[in-house]
This record gives sequence, C-alpha cells and structure tokens, in this order.
Amino acid sequence: MHTDVLMIGQGIAGTLLSAELLQQGKSVMVIDMPTEQQTSIVAAAVINPLIGKHWAPATDTATLIPAAITAYNRMEQLLGARFLYQKSLLVFLRNAQEETNFRRQISMQNPYTELLSAAETGQLNQGSGDYPVGKINPVYTVDAELLLRQWRQYLESKTSFREEQFDRDELTIHKGVVTYKDIRADKLVFCEGASGRHNPFFPDCPFTANRGDALLLSVPGLAADFLYQKGIRLVPRSDGLFWCGSNYTWQYKDLQADLLWQQETLNALKTWLKLPFELVHHLVAERPTTAGQVPLLMQHSQWPQLFCFNGLGTRGFSAGPYLAQKMVDKLFKP
Repeated sequence: MHTDVLMIGQGIAGTLLSAELLQQGKSVMVIDMPTEQQTSIVAAAVINPLIGKHWAPATDTATLIPAAITAYNRMEQLLGARFLYQKSLLVFLRNAQEETNFRRQISMQNPYTELLSAAETGQLNQGSGDYPVGKINPVYTVDAELLLRQWRQYLESKTSFREEQFDRDELTIHKGVVTYKDIRADKLVFCEGASGRHNPFFPDCPFTANRGDALLLSVPGLAADFLYQKGIRLVPRSDGLFWCGSNYTWQYKDLQADLLWQQETLNALKTWLKLPFELVHHLVAERPTTAGQVPLLMQHSQWPQLFCFNGLGTRGFSAGPYLAQKMVDKLFKP
C-alpha cells in the first residue's frame, strides 16, 4: 500500500500531526503500541495562557491558544466527542513574593488575572498566612486519554492505524521514499515521545532523561470548574477524578511509582484540602524533555524523506496544534 506519510507514534504529537495532515488532504499510516505509561496520557493536558512563576502571558499566546481551540473543536466535531473544557485556575499564593508577582500582572492589566479572597474558596484551606488567591481565566483542559483513544479508533476506521511495535529492521530507505513491511511512503515522521532518545536516525536530538509521577484522586464535593494550585496542582478530569502532580526526576533507573513522593504529596494535600480524598491510581511516565524546552521539527540531512516531530514539552497540548501546522509546512514545502 502507498501513503503520503508514515508516522511512528500516536501520542499528542502524532495525534495532532496526523489530524492536520488529514485536514490538508494527505494520507497517513500511523504505527504505535499504546501503553498505560504513554506520556501524553499521564500529562495534566492543560492549556494555560500564562507561563512561569511570574504568571506572565507567553509571547505567542495570541497565536497558540486560538490555534489549539480551533484544532480541538474541529476534532470534537469530527469524532462526535467532547474533550476540551474551559476552566479557571485558582492559585493559592503561599508567600509575599508570590503575591507581589501576581499583583504585578494585575497592575500591568494582564487580562487573564484577578485576585480573590481566601473566603471565596471555602473548599480549600489556605494553611498559614493571609495571602489572597489568584485566579487565571480562562484556562482549558484536554481529556487526553479520550482524545488519543477516539483518534486511534478513527484512524482504524480509515485503515490508517496499525497497533504494533515499530521494527526498524523492517524499514528500508530508498531515494525519495521509504518502505516498511508492505507500506510504501513518501515521508516518514518519528513522533515517538521519550523513546526518541534512542532513535539512531536522529542521534543528536537534545533530549534530557526525565520521568514524572502523577496521582489520580477521588475528591467528592470538589468543584470541577476549577484547577487548583498550591505548590502541587489539582486538575479535574472528565471521569470525575482529579489529576494531581507532578514531579520531575532526572536520575532514575526504572518507571516504578515513587512512593516517597506519593506520601509527601498526600501529606501536603491533607493540610490543604478540607474535603476527604482517596488515592485511586499512581501514574508514571518518561517524558520527551529537550534541553531548553525546544520542540523538535527536524529533517534528516542525508535522507530528506525522514523527519522528527517530538519534544513538545509542558506546553504540548497548547502549542501542539500550531506546531503541527508548521510541521506539515516543513513536510511539503515547495
């Protein structure tokens, strides 16, 4: 069979890129073996217009957010499912410096920020201090698990997905095309996530080994209209649970749950949440982190039909749709 683009990996990068390719009339074949430890599923999947500890708008917010909303809405209509939700983020300021940083954004007429009193957020306990609560609105959450699953099923209905482990020994590179088993493709794009660190075709990608843990919590009575942050972050999911996390571990030997971090996080929540909660699941994944958080939109220097689309980082769900458009431009530039 022939396809315009053969893609390896169906995390958020592979999902968004394949969607953009189909939107532009290209044919695709995606190969992946989904696992519970897929980075895109473990991620919080938050679209936040502000970045950093100073809560400043990103320079590209005006471009990225509309592109993301348009792309996700289009996929919702196509799939007949909802996975994009508009929320507000409540930031429980912990000290004078955090309050100063937040008030500075308000004084600079940052349109996304306002201050609430602690009394207005009675479901949570401020703990020590009398600091106000910062509110960021709007932010968005993406139901990543549903999005990836529904998109995989859509690709399967188009005979454009194969659930298998990619075998590089089956890949042959010809002049202008590649073949993989019975597939002949004009382009090959690696969207492998963290395993891209071991891709022999792009050995110089600036990946840095990193893993993260997150918890899924049941918190009956906690309003799902908000995300909550006080050092750690609580993000409501469409299944009624709350994502809680996360940590960054740079030195590790395996992907077993970090039970020490789990206990420290649960203890911190007990001093914060007035409502009872229950730990449902502990998630762990390896992240495709790059030095400087630079996304990788790369073309092989020797074999121009080989590409890499990876390393979207912490802003993958917000920047991914726009970057997917740019990747398609790169694939089919005149």
